[in-house]
Amino acid sequence: MLMVNSPNQYLIAKVIRLYSSPRLNIPDKRVSHALRLSVWDGAFFCGMLALTDTFSVAAAVQLHAPTIAIGLLAGLPLLSGSIGQLIVARYFRSSMSRKKIVLIGTSCQSLFLLIVALTGFLPEHFRAWVYVFTFAIQGFFANIVGGLWTAWMGDLVEVPLRGRYFAFRNRIINTAQLFCGLAAGALAFRHTVATSGWTFFLAIFATAGGLRLISTLFLSAQYEPPVRIPSGNKGVSSGKLFGKPFLYFCLTTALMQGTVMIASPFFNVWSVRDLHFSYFSLAITAAATVLGSIIALPFWGLLSDRHGHHKILLLTGFLIATVPFPFLFTGNVALICLINIFTGIVWAGYNLSNFNHMLLLCEPENSERQISFANALTGISVFIFSLIGGAIAPLLPKIMTWPLQSLFLLSGIMRIGVYFLLFPGIPQNWQDKEAIREHLKNLIRHPRDNR
Repeated sequence: MLMVNSPNQYLIAKVIRLYSSPRLNIPDKRVSHALRLSVWDGAFFCGMLALTDTFSVAAAVQLHAPTIAIGLLAGLPLLSGSIGQLIVARYFRSSMSRKKIVLIGTSCQSLFLLIVALTGFLPEHFRAWVYVFTFAIQGFFANIVGGLWTAWMGDLVEVPLRGRYFAFRNRIINTAQLFCGLAAGALAFRHTVATSGWTFFLAIFATAGGLRLISTLFLSAQYEPPVRIPSGNKGVSSGKLFGKPFLYFCLTTALMQGTVMIASPFFNVWSVRDLHFSYFSLAITAAATVLGSIIALPFWGLLSDRHGHHKILLLTGFLIATVPFPFLFTGNVALICLINIFTGIVWAGYNLSNFNHMLLLCEPENSERQISFANALTGISVFIFSLIGGAIAPLLPKIMTWPLQSLFLLSGIMRIGVYFLLFPGIPQNWQDKEAIREHLKNLIRHPRDNR
């Protein structure tokens, strides 16, 4: 009897350890309470994200949106929101409340998701474009407050605790994303673009708006620490808003994100249009990515705290560059799920290390503006590359089995190029200018060694 039950007991213990809150020494009860609420906020936010990420492109295909509109669907929300971040950061003062601005943005996002849910009932000749631009507006309100929220979280979580805390938080919220996406897919079992009407998407986006509203309520209950400038930093800053180390990091990661987004929006187009996936199959493949993240986050969080975010960023940056190549050789649902699990594993490490390394590279006096600048540069890159992807997708020659696989191959080649040319020079801290200078010299003098 003991032998039969012991594997189950071991599995239960593993699950409990996986989802147990890390032991963080946080003496301030207000901060500790805020970090617990942040997990709940993130869980409902990711529930919304599961619905919009999984079904936004499918909704565009349902409305017969052209490929250029699908490119805009991916790039325009981040571009507009990122530029908005710059404006907010430009006029933000330490006497203002970051919390109030964030709550305004998230509330407006919830409202516009409800409006998105109604666009499919508009006249056929223009509803696809109304859907794209309304979806972009909800994304604008989400992204415009991203820099302030990141700086807010950076003030709540001390540097030595960030790897473990954000790995734990991401693990919980990704689990919520996983179950929400699977539940929506199960409700749409056997439905495809050809067999479902807009009523399905009405339910999806209305639910997403409700989840974002609940997330906003948890945000409103969190403690907001005052904007702090650590003592002893006078005279340390370069005197410029953006030093060379931070600019180099921003440019490198923005280009990598851009080369990803030249093809990323079209994986779902490929699935529902070319492979004729049901919405349940689409949800399963999306859930596989989230499952990979959940599995890997404890590992990446521990490695980040032990070995530094810089090393993990370099490792996962290379792995990200390899992601598109397996999609050239299969259209099978089971194999795509396995590939997506790998994708989730490497993206979990990349996003975690990228987020924490950006916080580390920010000069303490200018964190809000610098984070907003980084997000704006990424938004511009994503917009340009996703627009290029939408424009060239119908023009590329067919390789393997499906025309869109040409776009996947192009994305992979461009990612490899960005990684080997730029990633080795990413600085380790906000004062590390020598590493950039040395890398660029080697790149010019010995280009063959940096292929």
